[in-house]
Amino acid sequence: MNKNVIFYFSGTGNCLKLAKDIARELPGCEIVSMGRNHHCVLDGAYDSVGFVYPTYFVGLPLKVREFLLELDFGANKEAYIYAVTTCGRTAGNALAQAAALLGQRGMRLDYGNKIDMFSNYVVLYDMSKKVDEKTARSDKAAVPVIDDIKNKAARKTGGVNPLLEWYYKGKAKSIPAMDKGYTVSGKCVSCGICKEVCPVDNIALQDGKPVFKHHCEQCVACIQYCPERAIDYKNKTQGRGRYTNPHIGYKELGAQGDGTHA
Repeated sequence: MNKNVIFYFSGTGNCLKLAKDIARELPGCEIVSMGRNHHCVLDGAYDSVGFVYPTYFVGLPLKVREFLLELDFGANKEAYIYAVTTCGRTAGNALAQAAALLGQRGMRLDYGNKIDMFSNYVVLYDMSKKVDEKTARSDKAAVPVIDDIKNKAARKTGGVNPLLEWYYKGKAKSIPAMDKGYTVSGKCVSCGICKEVCPVDNIALQDGKPVFKHHCEQCVACIQYCPERAIDYKNKTQGRGRYTNPHIGYKELGAQGDGTHA
């Protein structure tokens, strides 16, 4: 049986849902989190190696960037390599950056594509109430992308946009410490869900309350999954809606620390 693997990064569940959908169509496919894995070695030969991640600040999540630079591809120079990024409207440089980083490693990105999914960066805007409509639309959009991957289609990403890269690099310096703006209200019941769902282990509990370690990715999983809506960002998110992928519960997202889902 062919071996396949998908490395994913997910904050509110969209990318984990997509990775699971792709994995169902590939034989012997593992799903492995990029978030809490500091280094990974591909053991043996794989038929395909996939990367599924969101677009953050018009580029790669910082953890995904780090993972691509550290992953030991082993004997997989000839594997089919693909990347799919989810985004609200534009993928920016999120695919082109992946292609460039893989090129630095002597690898090539055979296929890159984006899928528009529910926009959920609550720090900047309220959540749409059209969850079912937008979820159905993204599920439909994923079908031809998954077919492409099954058929090992080729699709180039284009080059890195210099203006977007300038913006991304500027933001990258401040993202890890943006959690200094998080507040925890008295509504906190010490359930620990925020710590469980954080994809980069950025949250510790002290006296049952979350504290932030300042290597944040701004995935806002802690805000979105908090059942009491006790976590906010400065004075921006109070009164705004919350969103998590309707197919991914906090326990499944939290299991990303275990490494493999499939």
